[in-house]
Amino acid sequence: MDITNLIELDTICLDLKAQTKQEALEELTKMLEAAGKLNNPSQFLADIWKREEIGNTGFDDGIAIPHAKSDAVAKPAVAVGISRNGIDYGAEDGELSDVFFMLASPEGDDNQHIEVLAQISTKIIEDGFVEKLKAAQSREDAFEMLTDIESQPDQFLSTSLEFSTEPLSPWAQKLSRIKEHLLFGTSHMIPFIVAGGVLLSLSVMISGQGGVPQEGVLADIAQMGIAGLTLFTMVLGGYIAYSIADKPGLAPGMIGSWIAVSHYNTGFLGAIVVGFFAGFVVWLLKKIKLPDSMSSLGSIFIYPLVGTFVTCGAVMWVIGAPIASAMTTMNELLTGMAGSGKVMLGTVLGAMTAFDMGGPINKVATLFAQTQVNTQPWLMGGVGIAICTPPLGMALATFLAPSKFKRDEREAGKAAGIMGMIGISEGAIPFATGDPARVLPAIVAGGIVGNVIGFMFHVMNHAPWGGWIVLPVVDGKIGYIVGTIAGSFTTALIAIALKKTVTEDDNYPRHSQGYGSVVGEGEADILAVTSCPSGVAHTFLAAKSLEKAACALGIKIKVETQGANGVINRITDKDIEKARFVIFAHDVAIKEPERFRKIKVLDVSTKDAMFNAAALIHAKKSY
Repeated sequence: MDITNLIELDTICLDLKAQTKQEALEELTKMLEAAGKLNNPSQFLADIWKREEIGNTGFDDGIAIPHAKSDAVAKPAVAVGISRNGIDYGAEDGELSDVFFMLASPEGDDNQHIEVLAQISTKIIEDGFVEKLKAAQSREDAFEMLTDIESQPDQFLSTSLEFSTEPLSPWAQKLSRIKEHLLFGTSHMIPFIVAGGVLLSLSVMISGQGGVPQEGVLADIAQMGIAGLTLFTMVLGGYIAYSIADKPGLAPGMIGSWIAVSHYNTGFLGAIVVGFFAGFVVWLLKKIKLPDSMSSLGSIFIYPLVGTFVTCGAVMWVIGAPIASAMTTMNELLTGMAGSGKVMLGTVLGAMTAFDMGGPINKVATLFAQTQVNTQPWLMGGVGIAICTPPLGMALATFLAPSKFKRDEREAGKAAGIMGMIGISEGAIPFATGDPARVLPAIVAGGIVGNVIGFMFHVMNHAPWGGWIVLPVVDGKIGYIVGTIAGSFTTALIAIALKKTVTEDDNYPRHSQGYGSVVGEGEADILAVTSCPSGVAHTFLAAKSLEKAACALGIKIKVETQGANGVINRITDKDIEKARFVIFAHDVAIKEPERFRKIKVLDVSTKDAMFNAAALIHAKKSY
């Protein structure tokens, strides 16, 4: 959340009437109430005082930043007040406080709350900023200083920036947070089902017996695979809880998921439910204030112990059986669809898998198939094809009709072909970005055709992945290959039919070979961190989009990727000291976000970075 979206003219007062700390907090609260930011002002004021009891928010140089996360907040906001006489706020330096920033955050938005606090802190340490703010002659002048709004916006900016100027509604924030928790769990789960599924499938395939080997080295390999497919549900539930409640949630999430899966056969659905339940339980426990003598035991003893007991008790005595019943019903429905229902299900899953190329809709479809690779491998047989048809189809289109594509798209086609073969559907994103109206229908149609053919040919894919890289562990290889070719040609032919012949501009910018991330320390103008659930495609596509846009705008950028191979090109304190701001382009939580508390942060998704990179960078050039 950007502070520029949280300050309004109605939440700025250049002459507070308050004479005491109590009166100042009440006056600032009334400003927020009048602006429609609070649904219960008295409760919010009580929460502000609870925060003050933890530690006084009056700081040196006359600055005070009272803040609270509260259910009484309808919309996040910042109230700004100037006291001409100064108020005894209880600051450590003993000086009177005359500049106030009151931050109101909805309960549960920990990351945004910290980000806005960091932005306010960064603002007030700018040379001369506080003096200029106190000297402001009108609310409009103060507003311009606080938000860095220019009188004549650059014509380069377009409506594509609307996503970053409108704060999300409370419900949208909650849904976004739930998605982050789920994807965080999924990102840790994927290596287990990939390793487990492939090892088990290879042992069965090499044995040639059509069943799990019972003796010898192949039996050992099969046990390795079975272990991976057994553990992934615990990892899924555990890391969902970890995302919600940090480390104290890990044990309740994992142990509760193990109880649910091993005792009640709830499958992945139970792991997801238990993960969220465990995380919420521990999150509530952490709100209980412990005596100072016991506070150090909270995270390592009390929260995991009580959280595990409550979670496991709920599974055993309340929710275990209903979840198991729901899972059984779903599996029976899928088994029934193995006949006539395959076409309908293949159409839905194929369209979802191809539609947003690794985005949230794709993740729902692929997760549905991946988590049942050991019980319903035919689901992954079709979905594995639909994963690879978008990039393969667009690569084929650039080969068959090069006149319909620009130079950079033809170059992207080569990379898309490789990405498609190894099951990375994001290879089609550059084409969808440039011409979504024509490309999206083509890739959806191809995904449907490929998925349905995979289902009709009874393809069994024992690896939770797509592309031809998994062919060694596919039963029904001919059907898999036929489905891939048919889906790819469908995408290619529709794209060619819909797209117009392009006229290549001789002055067309050739940045494809000239852009990259700064590697050295303290050299970049702006910084970025990218991270996605799998740590592969979206992480690096977002990074490349930002690098390319920065190059086109003549700006040096350093991008840190937090991917499957760990943190690459790590941003240092020297980088942060030199840069103007940092872009967080992520779908899961950023690692070590506290590093950036002294720098302005623009928080977006990886898809925002891929589709709006130039706008993101250009919008903040004034920093």
